[in-house]
Amino acid sequence: MKKKTTKMRGMRLSEVTYKAVVQAARARDYASPSAFMRAAFEKELRGIDATLYQSEQRVSASLETYSKEVRRVSNGQQALFAYVDALAKVILSTLPDTDEDTRKAAVARGKLRYSRFLKSVGANMVGDAQAALEELMNRRSLRSRESGGHHPPCPLPSGR
Repeated sequence: MKKKTTKMRGMRLSEVTYKAVVQAARARDYASPSAFMRAAFEKELRGIDATLYQSEQRVSASLETYSKEVRRVSNGQQALFAYVDALAKVILSTLPDTDEDTRKAAVARGKLRYSRFLKSVGANMVGDAQAALEELMNRRSLRSRESGGHHPPCPLPSGR
């Protein structure tokens, strides 16, 4: 029967490092600084795989959470699009045709109401959304100046 042997290795430590090892061994109730170093080596050798596995699990869980959130937002966006589409169809199919004078007055009132609406929406927005709304309003006023004070008509959906 072969006797189990241990290998002896020597290490050179700076004075500061050796003192830290001795203090840590005493604080953690190790029999000696060598016992502390052996435990630290074993823990480090075992810990690499365990730490990597735990990190992978955390990343995987985070990706799964983000994936669910993206799906939820996407579903909400599709529902909102369907709602706006249905609303546009109802409005466009029920509005009567008007004569030119009535249409011009209605367009002027509509622009004023729309401007108030955008200001109201902007008051309730913060951050990037507010900047996007300001850009929209700036583009609208620039288009208005370029077209002589009135906007070109919006294209109607093909289903009308």
